[in-house]
This record gives sequence, C-alpha cells and structure tokens, in this order.
Amino acid sequence: MDSKIKREKYLKRGIIATPGIINRLPKGFQMAGSLSLDEMRYYALYWDNVVIPTNNLVHMGLPQEEAFISAGAIERPNVAFNGSYEGDQVTNAVLSCQGIVAKELVKDKKIDWVIQQFNDELIILDNYIEERNTLRIDLASCLPVPTGEINIHDILNFKELRKTEFIALHEYLDEVYQQALLFPDQTLASKKAISNLTRAIEDLDKVTQEGFKEYMKHNLSTVFNLYKDKIGEGVIMDLTVAALMGSPIVPAVTIGGIVSATIKVSMNSTQTFRPADKNLKLAYLSKAKKNGLYK
Repeated sequence: MDSKIKREKYLKRGIIATPGIINRLPKGFQMAGSLSLDEMRYYALYWDNVVIPTNNLVHMGLPQEEAFISAGAIERPNVAFNGSYEGDQVTNAVLSCQGIVAKELVKDKKIDWVIQQFNDELIILDNYIEERNTLRIDLASCLPVPTGEINIHDILNFKELRKTEFIALHEYLDEVYQQALLFPDQTLASKKAISNLTRAIEDLDKVTQEGFKEYMKHNLSTVFNLYKDKIGEGVIMDLTVAALMGSPIVPAVTIGGIVSATIKVSMNSTQTFRPADKNLKLAYLSKAKKNGLYK
C-alpha cells in the first residue's frame, strides 16, 4: 500500500468531468445545471489535466470554452456515435460519454486520472458501476478559487507560481487516506496528516488572498479505494478546521477565511467506476453550491 501511494504522489493529476449535472427523465434527459465559469476555473486551478467529453449528438457548450481550450486548460474530446438515435438512446449515449473516455484514460499510469462530477454521489450508467468499500474525505468551504474579472491566463499563471501549494494539497489528501487506514478511529484528528492538510488549506487561502481581490470557496470530496474487505463503516472524523487550531500539533496562527472550513473522513460501501477498481482514487465529487464570497 505504501509504495502505491508514493508512486502516485508524483504523478500529474487529471480529471474526466461532465459538462454539467444531467438527470434522466421518462422521455429524454434534462440538464439540471451546466458548468459555470467559476467551476471551470476550479478545474483548471486544482488539476493538471482536465478532460470534459462532448459528442456528435448533443454538444453542451461551456463558458469561455474556446479560450480555455486554446490556453491548454481543458480538452473536449468528441465521442462519435454512428446511426440514428432517439428517446432513451440519446439519453444513454449522452450519459455514457464520461465513462467511454474515462475507461481508456484510467489505463494511462503516467497521469493520476479520476472521474469528477458535481453531485453528492457518483451517477454513471449501470454497465460502468461496481459496489466497493471506500474511504471518503470531504473538504467543505476549503478550496479558494479566484472569481470576478480575470481570464484563464491569470488563473494558469497563478497556478504555476504557486505550484508547490497545489501539489501539497493533493499529497496531504493521500496522506490522510493512509493514516485513516492505519488508525480507523477518532484518533485520526490528532495525527500529523490532518495537521499537514490543514496547513495546506491555510497556505492556499493565504496566497489566493494575496493574488486576487475576490475568491469563492469550493467543496471537494475524494473517494478512495480500500483495496480490502470492509474495515469499518461510518464517520471516522468530522470537525472544523478552526477546532484543529486548539490542537498541539497545529500552531496558533491567524486562520482568517478558513475559519468555517470543515474536514470529514468516513468509510462506507458505495457505487464506484468499475474500470478504475485498481486505482487509489475512484472519484472526485463536488457540490454545485459554493460557500462564501470573499473580497
């Protein structure tokens, strides 16, 4: 297990995302919400490679799509379907695009590819689903993303300038996962991994405040693979980042915008993406609602 984590820590981080939230209807489908410009900035900022598939049946455009593509911030591969489609056939085709592209990309071990959706739970077609035991780390109101009158080049320049802070966040998420497996109880809150993750969140908040006038806080849930029989179920840890500041392992510092941030770690059995069943991470999930606008 340790060697797997160490190998993946230094890989580029890639996501395969949907262009929005798609709900199935009795006749067809509905876009419950498309990606906003702030959500696209969020993708571009926190991951090295962002792939958002489209298809030749129904193309769902994105805000400033061409600018993001030309800047190398996102890719939009086209899934081609042959023949005539109608009704549920169109719905199934649209819903399958993420799975079709992800099935091939997760084979690439040079990039840590994970599927991403803006839902509380993973929504994919039945032929890509597998029930697995997972560990989930939820970060609420933790990840700052610049908003307002800025362009994608400003985002990418900031990302390159602060590369160390963004790498640290991903690495410490992996570290918390490892510690949770070793200590699957409430003592996780006192472990160094949580201290490191808290510092990473604080550092990102600080440098974002220094670089931009306005930013929003996004949520992130990371679903990890347990690789083994269930070792427990339920919440391991659920606390505010502010509460951690009273811990002897976290120095007393000014926490400013992260005072309302929370970290939750839990284990359960959930539906996951079958082609990724050998990977460390199985999915990223985000909530469409972000909390807090800071100026």
